[in-house]
Amino acid sequence: MKYTLRSLNLVESAGIGATATFMPLFANSITNSYFLVGAIVAGYGLAQAVSYAYFAKQYDKRGGKSRLFLIRVGYLLCAAAFFIHLAVFDGLSLFAVRIFAGVATGIYAGALIAKAYEATDKKVVLAGIISFGSLGWFVGTVGAGALKEAFGGDANIVFSLSGAMFLAGFVISFFLKDYKQETENQQVNLKSSATIQILKQNKMVYGSFFLRQMGASAVWSIFPIFLAKDLGASDLWIGVIYATNAMTQFIFMNRFGHLIQANYYKSIELGAAFSAAVFIAYFVSQSYVHVFPIQVLLGVSWSFLYIGSLLFLLDRNKEKATSSALLESTISVGAIVGPLGGGIVAELFGLRGVLLFGFAITLGSFAMSKQLEKQAVSAKS
Repeated sequence: MKYTLRSLNLVESAGIGATATFMPLFANSITNSYFLVGAIVAGYGLAQAVSYAYFAKQYDKRGGKSRLFLIRVGYLLCAAAFFIHLAVFDGLSLFAVRIFAGVATGIYAGALIAKAYEATDKKVVLAGIISFGSLGWFVGTVGAGALKEAFGGDANIVFSLSGAMFLAGFVISFFLKDYKQETENQQVNLKSSATIQILKQNKMVYGSFFLRQMGASAVWSIFPIFLAKDLGASDLWIGVIYATNAMTQFIFMNRFGHLIQANYYKSIELGAAFSAAVFIAYFVSQSYVHVFPIQVLLGVSWSFLYIGSLLFLLDRNKEKATSSALLESTISVGAIVGPLGGGIVAELFGLRGVLLFGFAITLGSFAMSKQLEKQAVSAKS
């Protein structure tokens, strides 16, 4: 089971990562507007956020076969969505296709995380399974960068790679089996908490994560453009820069996952602090070569923040898919607000202004993470 879950995480992250790496450049090439680039990224994030929350709730309510169906249909629709990118001809068609992709990628996400938590020995294996998502991001970004450069900068090869990854995932998903050893808290007939209640119970971790993702998404919406225009990176080097972050995550989650598991609160706090350091380091960079060590710090920061937040939620909520998918939704909501803000800042103050914007927002995430342990202790008393 865990090998199938690892493979599914790998191919879906490769598929998303390949397109995400070059989407800002592609969108800018057909719209010639930083603001419209932000709007396209935001539309994708909104569709994804709604899809995450809705389909994860369905997963928590359903039995085994229906749960597996959600995962399989999600991968199949993702394959279709990314292949349809090949038909894009202007900004409006790209916006529509990105909405479709956002809905499709939200169908399976919470289900896949919950499946990994239910089917393994929880904390010890979960980080290892999720780390294959980072490895997939490495494969996708390096592969996309190399192929795009080899094909003369044609983005269609990137979209084809993404579609092929999800098609492979659809085939792999048939090796998943229904997990029979459900505990009392995982029974289908158990009354689930309302989504709003789950948000309230975990508001500090969701809030801190949202602010970090808002700042980060503002940066990611212009980051490939910044690397290419300001720092002189080619398509291949852009792919390698993204891959450095992904490979760092894979290594850190596997080799040092016990550090994250030892203290969720400290992990979340360190993740937010290191993220702020990353964005200010980008700001002072003068060459794409300077970005490589920063990407290592980025990989460590994400490992601390994401795995720490996931374990915090999965250990404290019976609705495994919903609570974890709401974390994914905060990524998507951040990807709505952040790029819109980043696009406006870029138009007014240039690309480096967006890096300062991301830094300032992430400081708020760090401040909120400092209150997380205090709130948890207060809730228990």
